Amino acid sequence: MSKRVQHVTIVGGGTAGWLAAGILNAGLNRRCEEGDVRITVIESPNIPTVGVGEATTISMNVTLNQLNLDERDFLKQCNGSFKCAVKFANWNHGAAGKPIDFWHPFSRPGYLYGHNATYHFMKLRRAGGPQDYGDAMFPSLKTIKDCRAPRQAEGKDYDGLFPYAYHLDAGLFADYMTTYATNTGVEHVRDDVTAVNLDERGFVKSLTLKEHGDWPVELVLDCTGFKGLIIKEALGEPFRPYSEHLLCDKALAVQIPHQEGTKLESYTTSTGMNAGWSWRVPLYTRLGTGYVFSSAFASDDEAITEFRQYLKLPDDHPDPRVIPMRIGRSERSWVKNCIAVGLAGGFIEPLESTSIHFTQMALRWLIDFFPDKEMSPALARHYNRVTRDLYEDIRDFIVLHYATSNRTDTPFWIEARADARIPASIAERLELWRHKLPGALECNHNWSLFESWNYIDVLMGKEWYGDRELPGEGAIAVDDFKEALARMAQQADQIYATAPDHREVLTRIRANDYRPWYNPVPGAAAPMIDEIAGAAASAIA
Repeated sequence: MSKRVQHVTIVGGGTAGWLAAGILNAGLNRRCEEGDVRITVIESPNIPTVGVGEATTISMNVTLNQLNLDERDFLKQCNGSFKCAVKFANWNHGAAGKPIDFWHPFSRPGYLYGHNATYHFMKLRRAGGPQDYGDAMFPSLKTIKDCRAPRQAEGKDYDGLFPYAYHLDAGLFADYMTTYATNTGVEHVRDDVTAVNLDERGFVKSLTLKEHGDWPVELVLDCTGFKGLIIKEALGEPFRPYSEHLLCDKALAVQIPHQEGTKLESYTTSTGMNAGWSWRVPLYTRLGTGYVFSSAFASDDEAITEFRQYLKLPDDHPDPRVIPMRIGRSERSWVKNCIAVGLAGGFIEPLESTSIHFTQMALRWLIDFFPDKEMSPALARHYNRVTRDLYEDIRDFIVLHYATSNRTDTPFWIEARADARIPASIAERLELWRHKLPGALECNHNWSLFESWNYIDVLMGKEWYGDRELPGEGAIAVDDFKEALARMAQQADQIYATAPDHREVLTRIRANDYRPWYNPVPGAAAPMIDEIAGAAASAIA
């Protein structure tokens, strides 16, 4: 009898469940010559999805490209827009006590003669040179600030003038991935799981479904959200909270219309509030916005009142919904023959839109570590190790935003950066970075989402270095940077002249009808696998 896993059961739909189904199906079956692995999504018809996150990271277009999805069809079907940066407002205060803004774009600053050009910027700024780090170092920022798009409507998919991600409607994206997955061979069972049955080893033997009865299990993915129906409730895997380091544990969420006559931003905005921060995600037809806050520093009513005043909501507008957040991770994501994906595996507050990224990486790594029916403990151990490291790496990057804030106007901001709140892993690096810029040796790992240049963006944007002189500046020539500044200014003008208006390009994209390969015209023959493989032949490598 073959030891090969022949059936993967995914419990739970939503973004996590259906993205998992699509990635697994492409990675395991697209080029398989030994017979497809059967993949089934069991989705309750009675449980709504959370759908808080509507912004993504730059890993998202890599995944869509590898699935061979039409980018324009995706944008149209998911009410999508482009995300080229995150704008941070009121996270720090300037010398006069007024809030300052800074930007975290997806482009990286270059090197000059082997040295990070940020050293050159710091040295020249003290001598009276350019004062704004973002404007000087990122040629794309002029275009982003003016709400322009990174690509043309008729351009090649996933090929922009500069790096970008997306804003999307989470509910529509789940529907979109459902269509993709079911049209490429994934089974969809709409039923409720009433029991999880374990064998004598503690493995999941079967599920009891309300309508379909006993459902045998070989390998099961728990995509049941914060509930953790299998990983937590059935298998009893402990949860490791990050509340010691990250104070926010609730979110308000509301949808509001665009103001008439305003441009459509191609960036997410994060604004510091009294007890947390607010997100602003511009979709094509509406704005998704919310308030991530700490219940230790604001009650639900206090947060709602503050947020309503911030948004200037009319009296007859419904209150935002309150969503509890469980911040942290499952101690292990892979236990026995169950792997927790999405919110069931863990969640970090969505300051850098990392929720969907966790799901993507969980599935890419599962394909790399895919087991047979024996479920090798060695595979599970290494999978759990890299998953843990990814969570803690992203946790540290989020903590960095709080640890380097200088706000003292509310108790929340004072407590959020208290020494006791900062993990040793980031505190030690902050001490190191008082003497050098963040570098690859401290930040860049094979699984890192945020590299050294991301850390530099935040520290420079928050003016953390001030007028400090770093030893590395002694090895550079300012004249080299003056020449580079002239080149970057020219490049900024060229990008700006080429990039179309964000709303206009999306309007043109949405005006067309698309017939993707996995959903052909009724009666037409589907293309052969060699015709559709393209970039997806790497099978989520």
